[in-house]
Amino acid sequence: MKNIFKFFCWLLLLSFVPQKVFAQFAIDNNLPTEATADLIINSNGTTILSGQVDVRQGDTRILADKMKIFGGITTGDEGSNTDDISRIEATGNFYYITPDQEVRGDNGVYLKSSDTFTVRGNVILLQGDNVVTGDTLIYDLKTEEAQVIGTCNGRSCGTEGRVKILLKNSTDNEN
Repeated sequence: MKNIFKFFCWLLLLSFVPQKVFAQFAIDNNLPTEATADLIINSNGTTILSGQVDVRQGDTRILADKMKIFGGITTGDEGSNTDDISRIEATGNFYYITPDQEVRGDNGVYLKSSDTFTVRGNVILLQGDNVVTGDTLIYDLKTEEAQVIGTCNGRSCGTEGRVKILLKNSTDNEN
């Protein structure tokens, strides 16, 4: 019974994690966004940031080796406009960090058309002492549904390539 309770607690926790993870970088957020990189190029509707890319909005931070922003980051008399962004690709050493959690992976992609955010390759999701690992994390911003996928299915895989979850009991933290 204790394991079933723990499993359902984890599902509840997992349902909340991605909502916080990606909602803070929403296009309509009023907080200013600051980006730094070794090189920034804007050409033909695409902005490329490369070399230790660091994008911050409030307490939220995205790090990557390279980031491509497709669509209009335009500037005018009234400031910057990011409404036309259709896709964001962050590649190499991807990190998404908030005060409460961290997502790591090889790459991260946001698609406006499907309103999804996908992190691929050696995914690690940390929230407090709890850890989820897998190959791919897909989060649907509309339905707030998260999915973590491994590279192998079934018992024949052993523990390699399957999604892993480590939950800490509240009593584990007291010892």
